[in-house]
Amino acid sequence: MDSQEKGGGERMRYSGKEASQEQLLDVARHCINAFFKAPQIAGYTKLDAEIVTGEDLLPIIEMLGALAKVNQFIRWDYETFKSNYEAGNPPVLLILAGDLTSSQMGWDCGSCGFSTCNEFNKYAHENKNVGQLWAGPSCNWKVVDFGIACDWAAAAAAQYRVDNRIQADSGSMAGQLGYLPGNSAHIGLPLGPTRDLVWYSRPEMNKKFSYDYAMQGLFRTCPTHFSAFPGGMNPIFKNKDEWWAPPAFNVAQEVPEAMDAVYEVLEEMAEIVDKYGPAIAEKYEK
Repeated sequence: MDSQEKGGGERMRYSGKEASQEQLLDVARHCINAFFKAPQIAGYTKLDAEIVTGEDLLPIIEMLGALAKVNQFIRWDYETFKSNYEAGNPPVLLILAGDLTSSQMGWDCGSCGFSTCNEFNKYAHENKNVGQLWAGPSCNWKVVDFGIACDWAAAAAAQYRVDNRIQADSGSMAGQLGYLPGNSAHIGLPLGPTRDLVWYSRPEMNKKFSYDYAMQGLFRTCPTHFSAFPGGMNPIFKNKDEWWAPPAFNVAQEVPEAMDAVYEVLEEMAEIVDKYGPAIAEKYEK
């Protein structure tokens, strides 16, 4: 932003890119308002939210970087966060959270797998755990209500023509670092940076990955998209251009080295949590 005085008054000149980037914080506030205002089916889901910007994004990016070593989709998010942060155009990250591990409805619908809400509550109280992305178990009605609220937040961003994408990974990493404690579910909603299709066309990927690497990554993460009709009980995988010569078949097998890599990543993530977690927790104790 530049300022000049002319004729006794002050004239302000704003860089379009700077003004657009600064507006992201205002849009984030509108998104959070929509998140809390969203209609609920059950009406008992307590929601929580926080906005993360600037250098506070670094621990979350570091966590994504660790997990990206064993997950192609998370690597896409990691590279997008990292490249835009380093370019000086970081997204504004909304952390949307809720506690879904209890039921107050008394509807006894059975959708959670238990006959009554009381049975579910007793089991959840005694067996609550972190899981892969969310803690659980969860009341299905609260999952629906939480999903609606996240949808409203994303829709609010779209009304302001701001690129955004609901993410389980950035939210989960924030939760593991200690953001918004007391909640079982954490979803990330990055806003911006202000250019088209940041989170969908992924221009960063064209620079980072070769075509063959990208195709093999898609094949490994979405194998059903490459599968022929499985009626013969041994479906062919179309994982190359001339997939019929010779064909590749879907054969279940253990890959010990893959699990070793996962354990190494989990250890790295634990070290990152130990590094940043105490400072993050201290903010909530004040």
